[in-house]
Amino acid sequence: MKFTSKIALLLVLFGLAQSCQKREGNIILPGQTNTGQLSLQIRDSFLLKTHTVREDSLPGNGLSYCLIGSINDPELGPSTASMYADLILIEPNSNFPNTLMPDSAVLFIPTVDGLNHYGNRNYPLELGIYPITETVDAGKTYYQTDTVGIDKSIKTRYTGPLNNKYTDSIPYRKSKLKPYNGLRVKLSNDFAEKLMSLPQEAYETNDGLDKHFKGIAILPENTHRVLPGDGCFTVFDVNNVLSLDYRAKILLYYGDSNTFVFGFAGRKQTINHGKTGPYPTPVNEQLNAPDSTFNETYCQALNGVKTHIEIPKLFDLISENNIAINNAYIEFSITNYSEYFFAAPRLNLFQPATLGSRRNFLIEDAASLSNYGGVYNPSTGTYRFTITRHLQNLLNNKYFNDLDRNWGLYLAVPSDQPVIGARSIIDHSKTKLHVTYTKLN
Repeated sequence: MKFTSKIALLLVLFGLAQSCQKREGNIILPGQTNTGQLSLQIRDSFLLKTHTVREDSLPGNGLSYCLIGSINDPELGPSTASMYADLILIEPNSNFPNTLMPDSAVLFIPTVDGLNHYGNRNYPLELGIYPITETVDAGKTYYQTDTVGIDKSIKTRYTGPLNNKYTDSIPYRKSKLKPYNGLRVKLSNDFAEKLMSLPQEAYETNDGLDKHFKGIAILPENTHRVLPGDGCFTVFDVNNVLSLDYRAKILLYYGDSNTFVFGFAGRKQTINHGKTGPYPTPVNEQLNAPDSTFNETYCQALNGVKTHIEIPKLFDLISENNIAINNAYIEFSITNYSEYFFAAPRLNLFQPATLGSRRNFLIEDAASLSNYGGVYNPSTGTYRFTITRHLQNLLNNKYFNDLDRNWGLYLAVPSDQPVIGARSIIDHSKTKLHVTYTKLN
């Protein structure tokens, strides 16, 4: 009996859409009378269990851009984003005058055009810039909880906005580099002297540089001074190499008109580090009560938190026979957002790797990016996801193989595309799961 139903299901899913006629909400098979038609059903009332859980092992390197900053969210508390990055040589020099004293050294990192901030973009943050003491390995996967060692004896302190507009050009030898918006910091004398006095091989090859100067770290400091509602995250383009004017770099000036340029080694050797918490009581209540359900849940960047959605009565749909899902979507509405704490521009919908696991992977519907969804709709204040394939696979596994893989869904802020330090608070009194399906005869 189940074999016959499986054939019918495949016919409905893959052949019926082109060969059937729809009459009065039903599907008619060729040659059938009205007594043999397949009934089209709609269900948009499901029991859902929702709560907040901690994120698990988001990638920290290999990302398109880098996030730096500190914020104190009145709903989620403090969080910071730091950067650790390896340096390379732009123009190796086999006869670098490393016995001279430098004039100065300037760090420049451009911001990303468009949506390049989160929070109060004009808030003056405190940053510490340090040499790192460990190599960032391009062949290794780092996570957003990972850090590398820093040399605290050499420090540059910066206080000010992260997203600065520049109209003045940067000196480069006997010419000028075009101005771009970003972070421009004059490094301390100790920092400049360190870069000027490395062994000769450090200026000849990247391997030589890596032996004596591993790279830099940019760390938000004195973050306890950032009051609730204040702070900012900014998105930086550390890896772009389109032009010397635009690319991230350190310019080392010496001998009045000479310049030596250090660049950044690329996305595999740039680590985004995120730190979140301590969380306020409403968030901690959910993290400590995984079996409870809550009307408001949280999704946060920087390896913070995400929302778990369970559908405990899903298999009621196949209590009599299997069904063919014509269309299914789930829609989430947000609450408690503002000018500074605006909704994340996109969320992802995942399925757990195993029952109870916080590790996850994208649902099957994400393979079709054209209708998967997840982009924030400001006119409705919602995110909508197509989950047709996902639900059909769950039902098929249960009906034909007696496999229960109804482990729920995870709603989360992406770690990339876009890179942004956003959060969204979900109002589950408005969460809607809508399923249109056909009962099989």
